[in-house]
Amino acid sequence: MEPFSIDVFTREAEGVIRSYPSETDALRRLKPLMERLITTPGSVPKEAFAPRKDRFANNLVYRPADRIFSVMAGNWSPGQTTPIHDHLTWAVVGVCEGEERESIYRRRDDGSNPRRATLELVGERINKKGHVTVLGRAGIHRIDNVSIASSLSIHMYGLDIGTAERHSYDPVTGEVSKFVSGYCNVLRDEESD
Repeated sequence: MEPFSIDVFTREAEGVIRSYPSETDALRRLKPLMERLITTPGSVPKEAFAPRKDRFANNLVYRPADRIFSVMAGNWSPGQTTPIHDHLTWAVVGVCEGEERESIYRRRDDGSNPRRATLELVGERINKKGHVTVLGRAGIHRIDNVSIASSLSIHMYGLDIGTAERHSYDPVTGEVSKFVSGYCNVLRDEESD
């Protein structure tokens, strides 16, 4: 029997995604796969989590040729944070090492002004090693590394997240900005290949 690895995970996850087009059905099946991945020692090579000093690192691990989904490895040094952001697709995130504070937001406005949003903080939780978070396409959140060491996590999205135009939110001014995150380990021109 083949040991459970990132390659086995992506192959099985791809089978789920192609077999279950319903977001709810797919997420119900992807969560236990992610749980297995992040709790199996050695399943993700350490080099997938290559760090950056200037910001959190988001490294592409896998995406199929049709880019129907993507898997990335995140590395947050102590104190690093993401902006408040959306994904515009579903997400399954598993914490491999460390602790991440996840702040979850909801839009209180009707979304009619694409440049402004009124957000409400609806919850915070500490996601520890072994925890898996599932977000639907309307999810808005922020991640902070609250560990004294690097926080490592695996993220799976229902599109090629590094090339997708998404939104970041300023909770004080209400400003909504578009951004494309890219991947730390892939050159921009390679992302469009």
